[in-house]
Amino acid sequence: MSGTVEQAVLTAPDISCGHCVATVTKAVGSLSGVEGVEANEETKEVRVAYDPNRVSVAAIREALDEAGYPATT
Repeated sequence: MSGTVEQAVLTAPDISCGHCVATVTKAVGSLSGVEGVEANEETKEVRVAYDPNRVSVAAIREALDEAGYPATT
């Protein structure tokens, strides 16, 4: 992990099953600068540990959008 890690919690209301969790985790986890991803189908939350010098919350939201799971912060 790099020296600077921040946490973001996004709400993705369309997460409803294990497949959704896997898709979200893969989409966000593939971004350079993302250190960890936890998606929860019950709370509809995506928790992301990321390096803000390498990836932005906007880029994380865009990846979720492209995967079919639009999110809000």
